[in-house]
Amino acid sequence: KVFKVQGSTKAEESDFHVAGVGMWPEKESMGPIQYEDINPGLEVNYIHKEYAKGTQVERKFYDDEMYSVIEKIPKSHGRGGRATVETIAATVLINAFTTNGYDGVPLLSNSHPLYGNDGGTCDNLASGVLDSTNLTAALILARQQVDDAGLKIQCKPKRLIIPEDLEYQAAVLMQSTQLPGGPDNDTNVLRGKLQPVILDYLTSTTAWFLQDPRFDNLTFFWRVKPEYKREENFDTMIAKYRGYMRFVAGY
Repeated sequence: KVFKVQGSTKAEESDFHVAGVGMWPEKESMGPIQYEDINPGLEVNYIHKEYAKGTQVERKFYDDEMYSVIEKIPKSHGRGGRATVETIAATVLINAFTTNGYDGVPLLSNSHPLYGNDGGTCDNLASGVLDSTNLTAALILARQQVDDAGLKIQCKPKRLIIPEDLEYQAAVLMQSTQLPGGPDNDTNVLRGKLQPVILDYLTSTTAWFLQDPRFDNLTFFWRVKPEYKREENFDTMIAKYRGYMRFVAGY
């Protein structure tokens, strides 16, 4: 729900961040069109990683099975595999404030470099606890987002991505008829404006994120979707179960 999920047939995927070309100038009558060279921007590489887990069971354990323990092994592997996928994907947001990305600053920063001809920086970092004041300020900041040429991209967030600790605070903000905590019975203009998305694998209990689903900035590539296999060694009569998958998440 948070990432754009795609398939992949290569060892790694590449994407290019292309700078914008700005507004169109007025064309003079019978005059030539003005041309502008495109700044190719930066390259982003997504390199797949492998993830695997196995279990061994002796033959006698299989013969003496009474409580369907062996049948629970695939479920346990599946639970661990899903937790791995969710944890790795959530890391993109967990590190969004601290780990530098392809443009030299974190995903959320007040100094993203603009690679248009005029240069400059832009700001997509909101701050503060999740309340009506800070959420309103963040929504305004989102509407102010620009491309590399300095043109507004008309970002209109529809999702509020939060940890489970903020689920009920988000419900108050999104469902209250009046402004939460206000003494003057003001109308809650945030009501129904955003869809809360609870991401259980976020580690911070206070961090929150706004996302406009029209912009596919968060990307998840499947190289090999989870597969599960079993075989028994002829001599040792030990059954082996293993799961394997290969993927990458980034932005």
